[in-house]
Amino acid sequence: LIPLYDHDTSVLYLCGKGDGIIRLYEFDDKAPFCHKLNDGFRSTTPGKGYCMVPKRGLDIMGCETNRIMKLTNKDGIHPLSFVVPRKSDAFQDDIFPPAPAPTPAHSFSEWMGGSSKLPVTMKLDPKSMKSAGVGGGGGGGAKKTAFKTV
Repeated sequence: LIPLYDHDTSVLYLCGKGDGIIRLYEFDDKAPFCHKLNDGFRSTTPGKGYCMVPKRGLDIMGCETNRIMKLTNKDGIHPLSFVVPRKSDAFQDDIFPPAPAPTPAHSFSEWMGGSSKLPVTMKLDPKSMKSAGVGGGGGGGAKKTAFKTV
C-alpha cells in the first residue's frame, strides 16, 4: 500500500502496488473524521509505483488539485489528473492555499546546526507565480513554437 497525502485539501490517496485502483479519502476535524470520496481512479493496468507532482506543476486554472504519476511494468509512466469541477474561470483560492516554494527555507550550515524552519511558501495564483518567475504563470509565459507534421 502506498499512501499519498495532500495536506492542502486533506485528501488521502491510497495506491496499491500491483493494483490498478486508487482510493480517495478526505479527512475532517469532526466525527467520523474520514470520508470516502467517489470511486477514485480505476484501471486494469497494475501500478508498480506512484508519486505526486508538486502543486506548482499543476493546471491551477483547470482546477487540477493533484496529479499522480503511475509507473507500470509495460507501459511506462502515466499521469493521472484529479480535477475539482468548477464553473468559474477565476482562481480558486479555497482549493489552492499557499504551497511550498522552490526556495530553500535555510542554508546547509543552518540545517547542519539543527535549524528547523517551516518551508517557504508561495501563492499559486497565476498572476503571483508569473511575477515571481515561477511556473510560467499558469498557461501564460513564453510562446511555444509550432512544428508542421510531415
